[in-house]
Amino acid sequence: MSYIITCYTLFDIKQTNVLNRNRPSNTDDEWLYKRNTQANLDTIVQAISLRSQPELVAPPVFNKTYFENTEFGFLYKKLNKYLVNVWTFDFIIQHPSVFDNDYGKLGALYNDCDGVPMIKCGTEFDKLSNFLDTSPELRNIYFVYHEQNQQN
Repeated sequence: MSYIITCYTLFDIKQTNVLNRNRPSNTDDEWLYKRNTQANLDTIVQAISLRSQPELVAPPVFNKTYFENTEFGFLYKKLNKYLVNVWTFDFIIQHPSVFDNDYGKLGALYNDCDGVPMIKCGTEFDKLSNFLDTSPELRNIYFVYHEQNQQN
């Protein structure tokens, strides 16, 4: 049996496959944007990889929504009049207990992500901090756990 986890974040994590850290000569700001969004995705995947070997199912998807339709921090919900950008992606893990701790099934994953620096790319909510925050007040990343039955 495999397990699907969906990641939701307010940070731009568009997959661009721009992996080179050295800026090519004669490039515009578009290259920097692509590099930074890819770096954000890589950062989150690396945090997930501290305890597991995730398999990415699909590239991140961009949506617009209101805070009330999400599980982001409760202080954001006071700003519900804002239509915000949210990026999501699914990943698969094989062993569900890797993220389990005293705080729940995904407790260790939340601990690993908390405080990790991120790059603001200009497409995010303007009141967003510069790091991943998993606190109830300012949560800007969260995960939803799904069981997937494998059929032969």
